[in-house]
Amino acid sequence: SSPTVRAGMEVHQADTRVVDFYELLGVPEDADIKTIKRAYYDLALYCHPDRSGDDGHDLCVVLNDAYAILKDPVQREAYDAELAVQREDDLDEFTGKAYSKWTTRKAAPGETRAVFVDEFTCIGCKQCVWAAPATFRMEDEHGRSRVYAQWLNSEEDIDCAIASCPVDCIHWVEKEQLPYLEHVTRFVDKVSVGIMQSGQGRTSVTDPFDAAYAYQKFRERKIEQRRLKLEEERRNREWAEANAREKEAKAGGDDAAAGSAGGASDPDAFSRRRDYGKTVGRIKETWAAGTGVKMETMKRRRWADSGATIPLERALVPLAEVERMNAESEKVTVTTSR
Repeated sequence: SSPTVRAGMEVHQADTRVVDFYELLGVPEDADIKTIKRAYYDLALYCHPDRSGDDGHDLCVVLNDAYAILKDPVQREAYDAELAVQREDDLDEFTGKAYSKWTTRKAAPGETRAVFVDEFTCIGCKQCVWAAPATFRMEDEHGRSRVYAQWLNSEEDIDCAIASCPVDCIHWVEKEQLPYLEHVTRFVDKVSVGIMQSGQGRTSVTDPFDAAYAYQKFRERKIEQRRLKLEEERRNREWAEANAREKEAKAGGDDAAAGSAGGASDPDAFSRRRDYGKTVGRIKETWAAGTGVKMETMKRRRWADSGATIPLERALVPLAEVERMNAESEKVTVTTSR
């Protein structure tokens, strides 16, 4: 996060939270790549140096990271998993940030060490507060010492505070450990120092380092399980889409084959159908001229009498035979009339 300046002192916080890229881009979490790309380019216009100058540089860096992650399916799965777990963390009041402030007042350049108080062991002697009062403060509810801010005192003063602790409850740790250590310290049940020393409360058996490690691994397992679930969903979705495309391609091939079989794709099919129509017309004309009855009328009579279902022009009778039969019929008619 951006530093704040207070009385000439630069103050940071150790922050492990994930930036919500979907909220940044203004798109839903199930947005497709086209929607994400459009939102990315829209926002990129605002942070362009020609429009925002140097002030837009940080936003451009975040936007580029967001687009690079969300456009890649594998990276997006890992990111979505971590974002989902972070939202679950909100219910546990885990912010991903250290409660103690990180300052640069007395820290050496590039310093990554931090100081931490094991409040489960602390007996509230205040020795650390007297040795390094800007760094340590007393916590009111349970009467134990707590780190207010890192490096407001010199390393020499902090070492003196550590050495003065009668129960060895102050430790040097890495900055990245603070969010987990300080979280479990605040949200695991404790009793006040007075109750603990009177023997009315149980003696604390909580090791904050073990608890922080366990909590961190628990979050990592949740993230990995969520990532694997999203990966499985993606693979199932891709399989379903590929299967649908294969079926569409097969159906298209069957349609093309059927069309080809029916002459739909044959450039000579229309000509053949036209010639076939001419042949049928010629048959009908010959029949009508020979019998004196239209073929349609004769077909209706014959079908009615015999129940035939095959049109005469499709019967397996040569046209010459039909003409011969007609000629014989005419001779019989002439002889009878005489």
